[in-house]
Amino acid sequence: MNRRLVVVLGFVFVLISALGIEKAYAEDGDYPNAHLLVNANWVEEHVGQEGMYIIDVRKAGYDQGHIPTAVHLSIDKLVDKDHPVEGYLISKRKIEQLMKDLGVRNDQTVVIYDEGKETSATRLFYALEYYGHDNVRLLNGGYQAWIAAQKEVSKEVSLKSKGDFKATIKKDLMVEKEDVKQMVGKEDVVLFDVRSPEEYKGEKVLARRGGHIPSAVNLEWTTVLKDDGVPFFKDAARISKLLEGVGVIPEKSIVVYCHKANRASHMYYTLRLMGFEDITVYEGSWIEWGNDPNTPINNPSKQEKGLRSL
Repeated sequence: MNRRLVVVLGFVFVLISALGIEKAYAEDGDYPNAHLLVNANWVEEHVGQEGMYIIDVRKAGYDQGHIPTAVHLSIDKLVDKDHPVEGYLISKRKIEQLMKDLGVRNDQTVVIYDEGKETSATRLFYALEYYGHDNVRLLNGGYQAWIAAQKEVSKEVSLKSKGDFKATIKKDLMVEKEDVKQMVGKEDVVLFDVRSPEEYKGEKVLARRGGHIPSAVNLEWTTVLKDDGVPFFKDAARISKLLEGVGVIPEKSIVVYCHKANRASHMYYTLRLMGFEDITVYEGSWIEWGNDPNTPINNPSKQEKGLRSL
């Protein structure tokens, strides 16, 4: 074999290998905060390592199979059932106890996954960040990605020793109803409604009143995920275009809300992934705002009905 042929074949081999790597890591997407999103290969490499803690927050299926060493947490345990607003996040004291019982330590890297196209993993991500645990990551594509990559599945229930989780509240990550009232119409603030267009327009009503907070923009939370197979996050360029299309840009303060803050947590995570720094979640969301007869609302559905009746 002559030298030129060897060089050519070597180049072809390198090219094929590079394409294979690109395919394997295509879901990584070149995000500004890419460390927040890990793929199945990364998780597989770190399973069982000291300081690595994996939490499965799927609604069902843990007993039938899960990522090795993962512990299960029902996302319902993050709900404060004593709070007057339905679905509200549990208190500092309660999350400390919950995480300690689960075995979480402050010095651990926590990796969370759900089925894939859900909000459970991001809800826990937001809760942990709000309560001061900075080293939290999500498995891109969730359990669907793990299965699609043909990774090892375990049925063994992982028993962990008691953790030492200590919470420190980051108050700048959450806003209340009275705060939001002051933000309506402000040029430097984007009220970001991530519910369905039908909820935003008031066509689908899940509270006493339908519609949206005045001046809020709308982009449904699922639009940042791929819809062809495993629900990986779209790449950074595509997500950025979607966000810019509704006026969500890093230069402004972004306040995210949905119905009970679950979908809002998914967009909160997306914005963190995209490098946004000034992001807060309206924890009460529409379940609070829409049920309060004294809060202002826009209801395009009613306006359209009125116009048609003229």
